[in-house]
Amino acid sequence: MSDDALASYLSHWREADPQRATAWLFLRHDERIRFGALASLQDEWLKAVRDVREPQVAATKLGWWREEVQRAAHGEARHPLTRALFADACARAVPVACWMAPVDASLLALTAPPPTDFAGQFAAAKPLAAALAELETRVWFGVQADSARATAVIAILQLVTSLRALGATAGNGHSPLPMNLLARHGLTLDDLARDGEARRAAVRDQAVDLERELARAATMPGPLGLFRAVSLQHDLRALQRALRVDDPLAALRTPERGFGSLLKTWRAARIWRGYRFSEAQA
Repeated sequence: MSDDALASYLSHWREADPQRATAWLFLRHDERIRFGALASLQDEWLKAVRDVREPQVAATKLGWWREEVQRAAHGEARHPLTRALFADACARAVPVACWMAPVDASLLALTAPPPTDFAGQFAAAKPLAAALAELETRVWFGVQADSARATAVIAILQLVTSLRALGATAGNGHSPLPMNLLARHGLTLDDLARDGEARRAAVRDQAVDLERELARAATMPGPLGLFRAVSLQHDLRALQRALRVDDPLAALRTPERGFGSLLKTWRAARIWRGYRFSEAQA
């Protein structure tokens, strides 16, 4: 596949979120290829879990990706994302098991039962988050750094993503809300596609738990890649806004723009580069 195919994947991933486009400005060309391709590849895996209604179809997609990662490790990549990644020395140095783990965890997530409460939902998200976190940490920092913080952040950010896409997620047969919230507010899966007081109250209750856990993860030690650090900042502020307004879902979906957002991203980029430099010198 051509460079145009890779550019199309990177552009599609980047333009899906204004925060990603801003973070892009602080990366060199080679970093955009490496880290952008990794983020886009992970997004392909996550979309199979989150957006495909039929588990058999999702399993088939993930099975193809599993084979593709194995082929790529032997120099036989076919997809533009894996071709770009495995042409990169830093990414190629990551053990094959780290590349396989997120796909295997995604396959397991397809058969996970609906969580009864937030604690169960958070716990269920962690195996896939842990696999993604270890892979990201190795690619972004080139070392086997502690990925516990990244695991917690990724797990919560995925729950925020599902909540933000509430109607679409429910339309695919998945509830971004645990069963106890549905019962508390008298909601069915079909009700999640329609605005109403009960749905707003349930979303606010979920936002309370997400904000608490994301704020806790923000104070943990450990490295984060630039994209995750920026998403953490943005989603934490979005959750805090959601708790103060009548329509919390609208607040979650409102992008942050302006000089303040750009300045926060610049600071996140400095922290990431500082950590990466210190690890390289260790």
